[in-house]
Amino acid sequence: MQSYLTPEETAQQLQVDVKDVISLIDEGKLRAISIGNNIRIPEPELERLLVTSAAGPVRTDATADGNSRLVRTRTGRATFRVSGSIATGAEIWPGKMRYPIKFPKSFMDAMLAHFPEGEVPVGGSFDGPVNDSLGEFIQKRLKTKMNPAVYLAALLIEEGYADASRRGYVRFGSKGRQASK
Repeated sequence: MQSYLTPEETAQQLQVDVKDVISLIDEGKLRAISIGNNIRIPEPELERLLVTSAAGPVRTDATADGNSRLVRTRTGRATFRVSGSIATGAEIWPGKMRYPIKFPKSFMDAMLAHFPEGEVPVGGSFDGPVNDSLGEFIQKRLKTKMNPAVYLAALLIEEGYADASRRGYVRFGSKGRQASK
């Protein structure tokens, strides 16, 4: 069964006021359902909002703080901010998030060892990523309510650890084998 968030839980995750969440719903930018007097937001809608709500024009150079950069998702429809790398550990800010999701070096090393080569499903679904997918690996090892698999997959591709494969998959390659040795 799909998971749902209250407007208050959504506001807490986005670190905004509840009235901002209600405005997004009223404007049609965030889909929600109404059950009696209760509003519920399907978790995949929050992910869709984060991916489709770029904060400004896309830049490919370093961001203002000089320590992070913008990376495009595989589809090229959105960008996200990254500090660090697969080799050193990274922080990823999906969409408009104020605080990053942290991927320590130990996580990155474990990921490269777990997926040494071959095609792997990205598993970007909130409520049940595919078995043995990147999304499942993330959810089992990191304490996060969201599934940042699509962002991590894009970073893996950008840095040469994986190649874009068919839709919803990445293919880990030789750079990942060398880094995990």
